[in-house]
Amino acid sequence: MARCGCVVLLLFLVIFTEVNCQQGGGDPEDPDNPHRDPSKCEICKFVAIEFQGMMDDTGKTKEVLQLGYRIDREVKKVPYKFSELRLIEAMEGVCERIMKYNIHAERKSSGRFAKGESETFKTLKGLVNKGVKVELGIPYNMWDEPSAPVHTLKKYCDAMIEEHEDAIEAWFRGDQEKTLINYLCAERVLSREEADCLQEEWTGVEKVEHNTENKEENETTEDSADAEDDSKKKKQAELDRQRIQREIERQAEQRQTQEEGDKDIEREQERDRRKREREMERRRREREDKDGKRKTEL
Repeated sequence: MARCGCVVLLLFLVIFTEVNCQQGGGDPEDPDNPHRDPSKCEICKFVAIEFQGMMDDTGKTKEVLQLGYRIDREVKKVPYKFSELRLIEAMEGVCERIMKYNIHAERKSSGRFAKGESETFKTLKGLVNKGVKVELGIPYNMWDEPSAPVHTLKKYCDAMIEEHEDAIEAWFRGDQEKTLINYLCAERVLSREEADCLQEEWTGVEKVEHNTENKEENETTEDSADAEDDSKKKKQAELDRQRIQREIERQAEQRQTQEEGDKDIEREQERDRRKREREMERRRREREDKDGKRKTEL
């Protein structure tokens, strides 16, 4: 029983570190809180990474689009790689890719935003698969839902795409020798003081170091695992469970509020998207008209 109590306590401590941000609490502006709001640097960095990723994914196709619908004009053929459609699809789809990110509380700095499962939830799911009952206060099938910081990152992604549309289009129509991170973030969006996260890369070793007191506490817990009288540990485990439950409820409320706000933003962005499409269509027609005039003059 004593060893079981120790396992439960350690399990709660792991969950509490992930969910309640052991070092930084729940303050979204605390620099030590892995669940803090994304910085301007992080927003631009991951928008650029995902946009560049879409360009890499769609740049391999050899599809050719046929443009023009007037009977008195030849159909214009444009490779999809250089088409307006490719740019529009990338602008509209890049922020949805952000929703595949998760918070990895064990990683330092901007490495906390990454795709895939965090080490903590991997461990928890492993325990569930072994038959251990893990109660987080939310259904198991919601464990993989994006957290509040990821929703916030997505919201700012939409805003950044809209605000810097012209710069992104200029990069797309240029030779693209520079990466979008350098062209957009380092040279246009961020000041030198704001651009510190652009050089950060996750190699597997940049992990958060917990303080010595936490290490000593865990070691003491492990050493006393075989003790018969484990009432203090059980009480502490119950306190941790209650704290975790409160934090989970707080995050659920925060997510609900965020989702309601996101719906309003999405409706506004849909109107902006249609406006942008009409503007791009107008530009395309102007270019076609110019091309037609040149051919007529020749």
